[in-house]
Amino acid sequence: MAVAEKRLDSTRRTLYYRVYMNYIRNPFSLKEIPIDGPFCDRKNEMKELSSHARNFANVVLYSPRRFGKTSLVKRVQEALHENGMITVYVDFFGIDSLEDVATRFATYSYSYCHHNETLFKKAMKFISIWRPVIKPDPEMGITITAEPTTQLNGLKLLEETFSLFGRFVKEHGPGFHIVLDEFQEITELRESKQIEGMLRSQIQTQRNVSYFFVGSRRRILLDIFNDEKRPFYKSAINYALGPLPRKEAVAFIIDQFRAGNKTCSPQIAGRIYDRVRGYPYYLQRIPYSIYELSGGTVKSSDYEKALRNVLQEEKPFYQAKLEGLYPVWKQVLHALSAEPVTSPLSTTYLKRHNLSSPGSTQPALKNLIALDYIEKSDEDGRYHVVDPLFDLYLKQLVTVHD
Repeated sequence: MAVAEKRLDSTRRTLYYRVYMNYIRNPFSLKEIPIDGPFCDRKNEMKELSSHARNFANVVLYSPRRFGKTSLVKRVQEALHENGMITVYVDFFGIDSLEDVATRFATYSYSYCHHNETLFKKAMKFISIWRPVIKPDPEMGITITAEPTTQLNGLKLLEETFSLFGRFVKEHGPGFHIVLDEFQEITELRESKQIEGMLRSQIQTQRNVSYFFVGSRRRILLDIFNDEKRPFYKSAINYALGPLPRKEAVAFIIDQFRAGNKTCSPQIAGRIYDRVRGYPYYLQRIPYSIYELSGGTVKSSDYEKALRNVLQEEKPFYQAKLEGLYPVWKQVLHALSAEPVTSPLSTTYLKRHNLSSPGSTQPALKNLIALDYIEKSDEDGRYHVVDPLFDLYLKQLVTVHD
């Protein structure tokens, strides 16, 4: 009896261990993928971007939202750091003033230099209008912020910050790599044109620095660098981050399920890829949901249920996107979801989708492109909805099937 009880207890422990491990080991990530986490493909992009950085070229890196730009540039920076370059990542999302831009740049610069005592001291010496403030943090160990030591403000503060940073970088031979993420956010500031002019004049004198200007509002970002009337015109390489390649993405999905002790067929992995058109976020998001509800072998019904679940969970986000649009913009968006087309201003298309005149439809197209809700395909020239699941939501499918 005692032996039988021991065996039963051992079986229970084994089952508990398996359930526990399955619960905590979903192999698909919904957050920014860490440097040492599983990463699908992007080998060519890594190679090309790293080469541009080592050559101190400036790059405009753009793609739709949730395409993995941040994870990619941080991996590039990790590789550059291992080869002696100093890397600084600055996030401009939500900036609200010139002082905020300057503060973030100084704070991130000090934070990244803090790992090297000699470099940190040099930063304090050269970027003298800012002093680092180091505070203990229960999770991170410490946090570093920057406070101004000058009465300068506005554009003068920002200009002096970049000027002093330019002197600082000359002291490090291997060079610097700076990522300015969501760079297009500067256009939301009243002084945006002045910021562009000042930054261009400062950056072009920094010979051993590569800047990556990263953003997801592609039309706005590209206008900064490709409008001949603006200061940054032709000052950086345009680099579009495209969808993940099908072969590699399908293999990645299968491998990740295998890492979580589950089996996913190439057919189902292919269905996931085709549904989301290689969109990196959804190539993690849908398999994540499938993993949570499936057994040891992924079935077609698991995929279909997961897709419905994801649509339902993303619904508030999609509704918020629509609520901010004018009625004619919504009409155009629904039309392009129902029928992607090369000529949305043609009389037959306008009539077929109950759209008003080209005079009102054309501005709607322009604004939807600026919001990155729609784009014109490089492959077939058709205008279509960028986000594949938002597109599916717009079609208002009651039952989701391929």
